[in-house]
Amino acid sequence: MHQSVEFPVAIFTGQIAAALVAGNTVVAKPAEQTPLAAYRVAQLLLESGLPPDAFHLLPGDGAIGRALVEDPASRASYLPGAYETARAIQLALATRAGPNVPLVPLIAETGGLNAMIADSTALPEQVVDAVIASAFNSTGQRCSSLRML
Repeated sequence: MHQSVEFPVAIFTGQIAAALVAGNTVVAKPAEQTPLAAYRVAQLLLESGLPPDAFHLLPGDGAIGRALVEDPASRASYLPGAYETARAIQLALATRAGPNVPLVPLIAETGGLNAMIADSTALPEQVVDAVIASAFNSTGQRCSSLRML
């Protein structure tokens, strides 16, 4: 399978699998660009024997995500995406906290500035191959994608 296909699936399933293994119920809102991949993951989870009430797929736009974050029943939030979205989620979750209401955990993977350093001993053809593979093989959908050479 090519990385551009498997990485949206890996990103979507990583924290979902951890939450399910820990015994939590999951309501997942996939990225607007990947609803079909998320739907297939949901099908496979149910076909594998996961109880239907343990996993719920809720595709849609940002309004769906906002409603999930603001819902008092949600106990944690995970976002692999833009810093601006993570900040908005963080602020929304913070407004839910109070003297008798605990802060809702947020795991936000907003990417990084991953660098490759090529010194004078590097073979140019290997550097070019590595740069292209890291920066473009997963259509930029990995937090480990090369950002600076």
